[in-house]
Order: sequence, then C-alpha cells, then structure tokens
Amino acid sequence: MRDDPLYVALGIALLMLPVLLLLGWYQNRDVVTGAQGPFPAAFGTEAPVAPEHVMRRRTGQRVLVHGLSVESTTDGARAVNLRTGKEYWRYERQDESSVAMSFDVSERTVVIAYREALVGVDLRTGKRLWREDLGDGEAFRGVRLGAGQALTEVPGAVRAFDERDGRSLWTAKTPKSCPEVGVYDAYALPDHVSAVPVLCNVASLDTDAEQYYLLLGVDNRTGKALWQRRTSHPRGAVRGDAHTLAAPKPDTDDSLAVQLLDMSREGATPRADLDTTAWNPVGAGSGTVLLATDAQGDGDGNHDTVLHAYDTEDGRLSWRLKAPTGQEYGSGVIADGRVYLVRQPLLTKADAKRRIRGAELLVLDADTGRALHTLRLPAMTAPNDDVYFMKLDVHQVTDGALSLSWRELWTDEQLIITD
Repeated sequence: MRDDPLYVALGIALLMLPVLLLLGWYQNRDVVTGAQGPFPAAFGTEAPVAPEHVMRRRTGQRVLVHGLSVESTTDGARAVNLRTGKEYWRYERQDESSVAMSFDVSERTVVIAYREALVGVDLRTGKRLWREDLGDGEAFRGVRLGAGQALTEVPGAVRAFDERDGRSLWTAKTPKSCPEVGVYDAYALPDHVSAVPVLCNVASLDTDAEQYYLLLGVDNRTGKALWQRRTSHPRGAVRGDAHTLAAPKPDTDDSLAVQLLDMSREGATPRADLDTTAWNPVGAGSGTVLLATDAQGDGDGNHDTVLHAYDTEDGRLSWRLKAPTGQEYGSGVIADGRVYLVRQPLLTKADAKRRIRGAELLVLDADTGRALHTLRLPAMTAPNDDVYFMKLDVHQVTDGALSLSWRELWTDEQLIITD
C-alpha cells in the first residue's frame, strides 16, 4: 500500500504545496524597502542662482525632486539620495508579468505604470499608497501627473485618478476617430483645466487608421471635454508659460509656421506666429521660448551655434546670442526667469569616447540673455554616437539643483549641480 503510485503522488503533492504557495506569494508580493533614514532636504526653494557644487552620478531615466533622484527599474522605481548617491527606497513588483513601462513624479507621489495597472508610491516613505487594475493591455501604458491627478490611456478615453489615494476621478472620451489613445503629457492650467496632448490610433500600423496628434482641453474636476485641437508631435511643442504652448502648425509642410497657442477654458487659440526661420526649441518657460540654429540660421546643420529667444506674448525676438568660434550650445531649461544651458566645444565623430574639456554651464537672464553666472564643467567622456548626441543638455532644474548629461540619457555620466 505504501508503494502505491497514487499515494506517492499525493504525498509529493502535499509536500510541494507549501513550496508552491510560497513561490506564488513571492512572485506576487511587492518589494518595499521603506525609507532609509530621514527624508533628504531639498537644496533650495528655487532654481540655483550661482551653481558651483558638482556631483557625479550615473544617469538613466530619472527625475529630480526635493533631495532625491527617482529612477525607473525593470520592475518598479527607486529613489536615490542626491547628496550621498545611496538608495533611499525601492518599490518593485516580483510578478513576472508586471514590467514597469513608465513613471511620473510630483512633489509628493511617484506613480508607476505597468501594462495592467497603475501603482501610487509615497515619495517620502517609498510605501505603496494604492493600486488600480486596468486590465491586461497589449500597448505601451504611459502615465502623467498634473493638478494632483494621474492620467493614463484606456480604449477610447483618458482616465484620471487621484495621485494620493487612487480614486477614479473622471474619464474623458476621445473622438470616434481616436479609439486607441496614447497620453503624452498633462498641462495643468488655471481655472481647473488640464490640456492633454495625445496620439490617436497608436496601433495604426496594424489597422491603417489615420495617426494624428490631438490636444484635449478637459475640466479636471468632472472630465468634461471642453475643446480639442489637432497639433503637431508633442515632442516638438514647448510650454512658454502657464497658458502658452508653442508648436509648429499641424498638417503642413511649412516648418517655419510656428504658432503660440493661448490655452484656457475656452480653447487653444492662436495668439501669434513666431518670427523664426527654423524650429529647433532648446528651452522654454518664464515667458520665453528659446531656439538654437547653426550660424546660417536655417537649423539644418549639426551644430547649434546661435540662440534666439522669443517673447511668448507677441512672438517677437527678444535677444540673440552667438557662441564664440569653435563652440556651440546644448539644450537647456528656463526656470525662475533664468536660462540654464551648456556651451561646449564643437565635436565631431572623431571625438567619440574622448574626454572632453572646456564645456561651461551658463546661467542667463531669460529676458535679456545677459550672463549671470558661468561654471567650468569637469571633463566628460563623449558618447560613441553621431554628432547629434554629442551635446551636453541640461535636463531638469528644480529644488535648488540641476542635472545635465549627454543628450543620450542612458549614458553613464550625469552631473548634479547645486549652489
């Protein structure tokens, strides 16, 4: 009887059951390290005035907030103490089907988008606040935060959740011609309005449907659709101030036709056209749109040697700044009325993998272009890529700190600079 195969199989099954239950628990549990020490203080309450202190860090997809750098991992996200470079907290899911696809960060919350769910994590503690199951989808899932809300795409609509508790707040339907949606951003406007740029028909390569970009105006209390407007690619649009978007006109071959759109509860109305001969935005904010061109001014060269600043009220040129011979500019950020960008030597493919010296961080007055501060940067190794990626860009300026790295964000060298 003891050797009966049925009893042997039953015995093995009973022995394996705890192991299988433990394995299932492990694969579906959240990894939450919790905060490692006191919450790091911010470096300042505004953008750096005279940045001098340089810290080297490894780069990647990351966001600076308070005294932390929040970055994606394969299964979730982690926060790193900017002062020490040590991990402050980590949140990950062990379920093999739950690969983190994107994330976004506010002053209080990190929201991670998985293919089938959104997860809200507290910035200070790293602990999960909420999880919202959205069903297993085939497409990429994005998430963008704005006005205290987390926005993501669902079939034929944009959905919003409270970033702190995950409550479903509203669903804004897209036009019938836009059944498959990709959310690109969320612009919080005055008067309870969110402007949401989306890509319609994200799977049009399979369906032959027209793929186009749409800017949706939504009441962010109710989800009521207030207006919609076709736009060019959102990556080609820049936000000049709280209610101004600068972007090329959609559906046109005229690359010089750049509009300033006044976004409000009533709509996105053209205010003016930029008086420009090329569209290569390298910074925007504080009422200024900053473009860069080559010396000929046609924007077709590999090197951005001239800056052009435009006022967002009337679209007219405010100031122009040419780099010294043999130098050019990277992309920058405009914050608190100041422009932050790098001026560097002109590089060619022969400079790939070489240590590059002579680059400088510039702080300019956004209204006049007047130099306010200059910092010589330490030597950095140029990436092994084409000339377009051999630019040092300032990526973020916030909470008394700024980050810069080569245009290729996944390269290993990143500088964090503070006053």
